[in-house]
Amino acid sequence: MVIGLTGTSCAGKNEVASVMESLGFFVIDEDRLGHEALEMNRDRLVSIFGNGILTDGHVDRKKLGGLVFSSPEGLRKLESVSHPWMVAETARLCRDAVSSGRIAVINAAILEKMGLHELCDDVVVVDAPFKLRYERARARDGISLEKFRDRCRTQVDIGKKSETLGKNIVKIVNDGDKEQLYRQVRDYCDNIFLLRGSAWASD
Repeated sequence: MVIGLTGTSCAGKNEVASVMESLGFFVIDEDRLGHEALEMNRDRLVSIFGNGILTDGHVDRKKLGGLVFSSPEGLRKLESVSHPWMVAETARLCRDAVSSGRIAVINAAILEKMGLHELCDDVVVVDAPFKLRYERARARDGISLEKFRDRCRTQVDIGKKSETLGKNIVKIVNDGDKEQLYRQVRDYCDNIFLLRGSAWASD
């Protein structure tokens, strides 16, 4: 089984991923794969963006980010190189996990944009109240309320593509109560294991 894990900005997706990993799921972190994709495709990226993106022979994410995140065309070029590699690697990791009897979790903010939802049986969407998400974003990124609203407007369709494919959509609310969050995740995971005819090991 493969589960897609996504969510709105600063909802706490990574926290849910951490809980699922502690319960024995195999979590695939797309942020980490994104870093690997830069190194694995270094020569192609240099041919597109030039040697200026390198520091000590390695792709410097800050230098590259300065080129692409202010340029829609630059971002498109980066994604055309990194995303196919990430999708292929994710598919491989999912196959390996499933073949070994484990449940894979794809932790990806842009799960649907990358088409990774097509690999999934379930899609878990993490959400939280807007005010709480903004407070987290301001503390982490120093972002203004206006920019955070703009960021959130691009996320209104989270889960929609998965629904059109008939995926089971599960919503988890992370409102700051860690015990409640853990309980929601644990209940979801327990249901999966019940359906699979298995059970969690005793605590």
